[in-house]
Parts: sequence; C-alpha cells; structure tokens
Amino acid sequence: METHYRSFDNWKIPDNDMNSDSPDNRVFLAFDTEYHSGTRNSLDIGGKMIEVNQRRLQDVDSIQFAINYRNIQPRLVFIHRDTEEPVFCFYDMFREVKRYLIDIGVFTTLQGKKCPIYFELWTLWGGVDVSVFSDYEKVLLEGNPHGKKGKNGKHQEVPTEKLVTIHGNTIFTSKPLRLMIQDHYRHSIGWFAKPRLVIRDMTKLAPGKMSLKTLGKMVGQQKLDTTKWDKADGYSNNFYKKHMSILWQNRPSDFVSYAMEDVAITALYGDFILEFQHQLTIDGFGDFKPLKLKASLGSIDASIIACRNQEPAQWIISEVNRRVNRLLEEGSPGDMSSFLKPICKYQLRRHGKKIKRDYDFKSLNRSNIVSWLNTHLDFDVIRKGYRFPDLRMKSIAHHNSSVHDITNRIDLPLNDYFDIAVKSFAGGYNVTLITGILPSGGEKRCIDLAACYSESGHLIPDIAPGLGEIKTFKNVSSPDFSNIVNFANHVNGPYSVGVGTFDIIYPPTYHGFCLTPKNVNDGPRYFTHIEQVTLTYTDAFTAWKCGAQVYTHKLTFIQQSVIKQGSLNGVCMEGKIQDIFQKRREKCAHHSPEDLMNKNVVNQCYGITAEGLKMKKSRNLGDNKSYYVPFSRVTNPLKAVQFTAIARLHIIYLQNAIRKVDHNALLCNNVTDGCLIWVKKPLTWEKLNGAMDKATNSWHRTMIHSFFDGKYLKLKEVSTDDVANLRTRLSFCRDCIDPNNPKDNGIKAMVGIQDISPAQLFHDYLDSGKPLINQREHMITGLVDMRFVEKFQHVQSAWDTTSDLYLTYDFAQWPTEYHCCGNFVYWDTRTYHSEDEFLSLWSRGRDLMRYGTWYLADFAPFYYQTLVGLEKGFKPCRWYRADPKANNGFSYDGTEAYQNWLLYTSVMKLDSKEAYEYIAAAFKTHGWNYIRGKVIRGMPKYQSFRSKLRRIDQRHYKLVPNYVLLHELNLI
Repeated sequence: METHYRSFDNWKIPDNDMNSDSPDNRVFLAFDTEYHSGTRNSLDIGGKMIEVNQRRLQDVDSIQFAINYRNIQPRLVFIHRDTEEPVFCFYDMFREVKRYLIDIGVFTTLQGKKCPIYFELWTLWGGVDVSVFSDYEKVLLEGNPHGKKGKNGKHQEVPTEKLVTIHGNTIFTSKPLRLMIQDHYRHSIGWFAKPRLVIRDMTKLAPGKMSLKTLGKMVGQQKLDTTKWDKADGYSNNFYKKHMSILWQNRPSDFVSYAMEDVAITALYGDFILEFQHQLTIDGFGDFKPLKLKASLGSIDASIIACRNQEPAQWIISEVNRRVNRLLEEGSPGDMSSFLKPICKYQLRRHGKKIKRDYDFKSLNRSNIVSWLNTHLDFDVIRKGYRFPDLRMKSIAHHNSSVHDITNRIDLPLNDYFDIAVKSFAGGYNVTLITGILPSGGEKRCIDLAACYSESGHLIPDIAPGLGEIKTFKNVSSPDFSNIVNFANHVNGPYSVGVGTFDIIYPPTYHGFCLTPKNVNDGPRYFTHIEQVTLTYTDAFTAWKCGAQVYTHKLTFIQQSVIKQGSLNGVCMEGKIQDIFQKRREKCAHHSPEDLMNKNVVNQCYGITAEGLKMKKSRNLGDNKSYYVPFSRVTNPLKAVQFTAIARLHIIYLQNAIRKVDHNALLCNNVTDGCLIWVKKPLTWEKLNGAMDKATNSWHRTMIHSFFDGKYLKLKEVSTDDVANLRTRLSFCRDCIDPNNPKDNGIKAMVGIQDISPAQLFHDYLDSGKPLINQREHMITGLVDMRFVEKFQHVQSAWDTTSDLYLTYDFAQWPTEYHCCGNFVYWDTRTYHSEDEFLSLWSRGRDLMRYGTWYLADFAPFYYQTLVGLEKGFKPCRWYRADPKANNGFSYDGTEAYQNWLLYTSVMKLDSKEAYEYIAAAFKTHGWNYIRGKVIRGMPKYQSFRSKLRRIDQRHYKLVPNYVLLHELNLI
C-alpha cells in the first residue's frame, strides 16, 4: 500500500475547549474514501431485471483521513491500495493513528491513562465510507459498556446495535462504542485499556443536507474541480469523477490532493460546529459538553430548548404555591405530596434493599415555600406534561426498548391531554383549489407568510400541562361558541392553548380555504362537515372565523401563562429562542455560515417538538426490524399542534386580505405558509401588507409590529405566462427557462421531478399531451441492506430505476367545473362535504387520472361526465389495466373496454347490433384480449352482449361508464 502524509496546520480544534473536561483522552479523525465500481450484475429489483453498479471491497482505491490530538501537528494521511493487495480494515487507519501519536510523543502517556480513550470519527454520508472496511460490522455491533446494573448488582450490557443509528446512508452513535480492532491476521490490538469509538456524520449536522462542495464554501476550503483535468487530458466532462482509478494512473499527485481536500472540508466543518456549540454554551444555550459534537442539528436545537425549559417561571411557582397553601390549610399533607411528586425533581436513594425516590419534602415548610419550589420543581416536566419512568417494554411491536417513543407509558396523570394533542396533530396544509393550466395573462404569484413558524412561536404561551387545566367546556352548542371565544379572550385570545372534540359545519356559501383538518387515510383531509374531530381551540376558532357552526363536545384549556402583548413576557421558550436567534441572524452577513446556522435553529424549533409523533419507523442495523422514531428531548404535541394551527389561522387572514385588495382574485392553491393567487392586475406588497394589518387580530398585529418590523408577507415567484398548477408542490411556468436569464424568476415547485426544466415539461409533455413522466431515480444500498439482503451483502450497490409520475391532480378537493383556454383547461374544485363523501369519491377520482390527459381540452368533457356520475353516487364500471407500461403506457385490456362499452350502450340507448359491431371492430383493430377469470378468451358473441345489455337495462345498475377511457380508445 502506498501512503502519503501532509501537515494540516489549519485544522484547529477550538482552543476554548482545550482546558476543560479532560480533553487529553480524545483523538479526532475526519475520514473519506475513493473507490471505483462498474456494471457487474443484473438483479431482480421490484420485479424487474436492472443493471447494477456494485462496489466490492476490492474496488476501494484509497482511504484518506485527518488526525488531530490537542492541535499537535495535525496530519493528513492518504493510503492507496492496488487491486491485488488486501482489502482495507479498521486496523489500516488506526495503525497510522498510532504512528501519529508516537510521532508527537504522547502515545506512552495515553497508554497509561485509566480513563477511556475516545476516537471521534467524522464522516459525510458515513454509511458509504465506513462500509469500505471489511470488519465494519464487527466494529459497529460489538457489545458496549454503557449498560445499567441489574437487581443482582451485575453489569447488564445494552447491545451496541441499539446505539448505532442509521438514516439512509448517514450513521452516528448515540453513545460511544467499545472499539476492538484486529489486524489482517485477526490478532486483537490492545493499544489502550478502554478505547471507545464515537461516529458523527456531518450530513446530519449540515443545513439542508448540503453537499461537500457547499460545506467547503462555508468553511473557506474550496473543493478541487476535476473538470479542468478532464479538459486538459481530452476527456468528457466529469470523466475522472466517474473513473477514479484512471485519475490515479494519469495524475497520482492530483488524485492525492483531491482526496485530501474532501477530508479537510469534513474536518473544518466539524470544527465550525464545535465552535458554534461552544458559543451557544457561552451565551447560556444548551448543555453542550466541550469537544463533543451533537449527533444532528435537531439535537442541537433540542438541547437549547431543553436547557431553557428547565428555567423557573414565576407564574408556575405562583400557581403551585397557591395550591400547596390550599392543601396545607385543608390539612391534607398526603394530598400535597401526591400533587407535588409528579412535578418535582427527586434523587434516587437506597433504603435498605430498595431504591426509592427522595423528594426532600422534609425541608418544605410554610416559611420557605416559594424558595423551595424554585429549586425543587421540575420545570421541564411541567412544561412538557409527561415523563417516562420505565423503558422495559419488550412486548410492544416496533418499540425499541432502549428509547422513548410513542408507545411509552407516560408517568403523569395527563394522558388525556397528551393523546388528544397527538390525535390533533395533522402537520402542514397543502391543497390545490384550481388545477390545470392557468393561461397567460394576469399575474400568478406566490405569497408567503414571512417567518411563518417564527411568528407562531411568538404567539404560543408558556404552557404547563403538568399543572392540569384552566377550564373545561362540555356540550356547548354552536350559537354559544362565542362564549368560549369570550373566555379565551381573557387568556391568549385565538392563541389560547386548548384541545378538544368538535362538530364543524361550514356554510354552503363559503368558497375559501377550508383549513380544519381531520386525519384520514394517513393524512390531513378537509371537509365542510366534520363530526367528532379532535382539534386545537385555535383550529376551531379558525373555522368559526370563516362562518362555520362549531359544536363543542369537550374543550380543555391547558394551564398557561398570559402573553403580555408586544413583549416576550409569557411566551413559550421556543418563541423566545426563535426571537433571540432571529436577532443573531441580523448581526451576521446574509448567507454566511453563522447566518445559516442561526436560521436553522429558528426553523427547527417546530420540527423537534413534533419528532416521533407521526409514528414513523426506521430499520435497525442489528436485527433488520423497524422501530418507531424516538422522541426528541423536547417532543411536545401540544406545542407541535399549536405551531401548525396558528399558521392555518394566519392563512385565513391572508386570504381575507387578498380579497379585500382584489375581490376577484383567484386562490389557486395553498401550502402551509402561503398560497398561489391569480389576479388581473398586480398586487403590490404595500397594499397586501396594509390589508393584512386590517384583516388580522390585535395579538398578531402587535406581535408583527413589535418583532417583525410590521412585515406580514413575502412576495415570491411571479409569472404572467402559462402556469401548470397541477397539484400542490407541482406548479411551474412556461417562462422558467434559463437560470442565467434575469427574467427567469418564475414559479417553480416541482417536487419529485429531477433533471428536467419547466420549459421541457411544457414542450415535451404538456404541449404533447403526455400525462406520464417516466422519472429516473438513483438508488444506493445502505448498511442495513448490505447486512440482511442476500444479493447486496458485502457490496455497495447502485442503480437507476424508473417510477411513474403522473401530471395529474391529487383529488385533495373534488373538481366541479372546467374552463377552456386553447388546448388546455383548468378546473375549479370544492371541499368534500364529509368524510363519507371523501372515502366514496377520492380513490375513484384518483383512479380516473390514470386514463387520459387531465389538462387537455379534448378530454375535459369526458372527465366531467364521469365525475358528475360519480358525484351523484354512481359507482364506476370495473376499472383496471392489463399492462400500464405497454404501448407507451396506453394499453388497456379489452375486458375493461368491453364492460364500459356495454354500460355506455345502455346509458346512451344505442342500437345493440351496431354497438356490438363497433366494439368487435375495435377488438380486431387493436388486438385486444378478453379475460374471463384468469383465462384469456375470445370476445363474447353478440348473443352474450345483447343478453348482458338486457340485464343492465332491466336492473338499472347504478353504474357510470368510464367516459375518459372510451374517449381515449376512440370509441366515443
């Protein structure tokens, strides 16, 4: 193996951490690899034989890493192996680590230390890089020393597999692993008494999963450009990136420089995060330990909030003091301890053979109640409203017994609040109201609420579900909902935190955004008539503000502080943190690394309160089972639902403001924090912002002027050209062509579409009437697949696969009327009347989208005919496809055509003989098959056709033919 060394003097672990927390036992490593692979196999993936590029261990060209111990002569190391040499193992890297420690004169000293030696490995998409070592499974899956002592006093280890977290191809450890290394002869290497391995993946610590090149720009380390070598050597662009082994042959020195630059970026970005954490500690945010990176940006945010959640609050102390005094007056010391135990800190003390919780109640007396509460109350638990006492839950499916997740038993008598808040959590709102092609003329513009979630945070009060409720309303009639509104106005107005169960009926004349969500079919759905729906008070207030009748079955307002308008007094910790970091951003250069990190803190405050609430699962490296995503340290469903509920209320205010400025404005779609509108004359920011100032409430207005310079809105993309508004997150304009063209600030939201421009979409698909994109996706196996899927074991496999992406509507609402504009149409839609109607129509409407071109004027009448029939309660004739991929995606089984033609013949009262001859001719022309059961047969005879037609006529089947299918097949 060929080895190269270079000094890395500009890698400086932050000096401010060097003299604290015994950093003498921590060695930092930044790691990367280079490898080549080729198309070596054809594998069955998803029922298709696909050519797969496979990287074997023998294909790894090099490993490169940086080593740093206390900033003493940091070193870059590059090791290249020829194909005939032994494959890499962890020993190859740690042999060089040992050499480095010997060279700087500390190896013997470290060997003598009794405390563990920590090797902190920094990677980017580390699952790909770590798997280049032949012994990676052994290193990752060794038992660890962080278990707890059992009842017998003996040490019980927790399997390491529960402490290694893999998301896609990112990898990090929740606790250090025991590091056991073997050389190429499988001899164990015991250099240190207690070596430990910590893995941190910079992908999880980078805003928006930035690329290595972008991270390099952030830390001032430019990534080398291989394309100039391509050009100089007469190769096509990016040739060397795809053929690293040839780069080594032609330019070995450049290969080394390129490889080491990648490692340098990883190392310097890790430094940047350490420095960021250190500054947070200085400023009083979080419990960041010196020289220890958090696992992700979310965990950084969670640490900041958890630290602040532990701060005392006078209003909480006053409320607890009031109750304690009342209990003391009543002479109920037992009731007092029962009240205090769930909300106080405790220490575990041994009493004989048992370990009990000691709450130090002996030191509490009438004279020191306030000071005692100030030091003994667990403010974090009070603000969250729960704690978990026990993780021994092995019998619950998909529960990882080493973490807290949605299945854990909650140790406070607040389960009702917690559960109903989880049921109320629906996430963001995404609905298209006008779908199709919006023609040129007029202005189509996206408008966002400025700093939407930061605004929400500033309006969420400091809550204390651990103290129970303020007031509960039961069985309140719709006309009396105003009484609830009046009560809430004495708390925090529409932003008062409460959860409950409601019936809601919107008026028939309402045509705006219907934003009251109910979780149906794995997503938030919206209906004009909802029964027994769990919502926040803010959501119920939003419906009432839109003119809906709101019947309240039960509504509980949680204990909460009262926000002093125009200040942060009484605001939740998330809102205070968002305000602080928003101000920190103002002191940074726009788009600077510090600006991006502060922005990330602001944006993540919502996400981490919702972490683990959606019951998502991820696969485990140890046993290949799927486990629920655990809670963060600050998961709080009451706050998570409030963040989104406030955003929905503000969208209604935005809707009202738009219509005040232009009552003819068309609301085309809505996303969580904004909407797309269509107006004849442009709307200025000043007019809209001014209208918003009048449309909203005093709490919102005062907050905006106090903390956001009076700016409610942000005007974003705009276009006067054709806009395809097919569904939310799939909107783009024809003039969005050239990224270097100043004109190109057009609408472009194309989630799921890669490597194709809006201009291409219009020219190659919409103008040509193609409803389907055969989207190519690049796939790569992760570590779990490499361990458990036989065909991927021991190799990293990559391949391109295709998926069908329909340029159609998602039927979030029901289409009602179409408008022609040349070859295209756009459709008006309405909100579903009820959950029953949604369940009856939604899937049938989506099925219909597979048949024709939704946005073409030629097809619109036939869609309309079918939709009207379905809306009237008619069931569809049997719809299915024989092979959706055959004949450019438009091959239908003859059985379906035959059945729909029979029904069409009955509905239209056609002559049976002529109708049969017409369908028979179509069978012959197209070569269709007719299937009975699972057997292909010839088309039925005329007698059968006439007999079945007679039965249809006699029974008056409540069916609707698929007019779209029949039109596409040129039958009508």
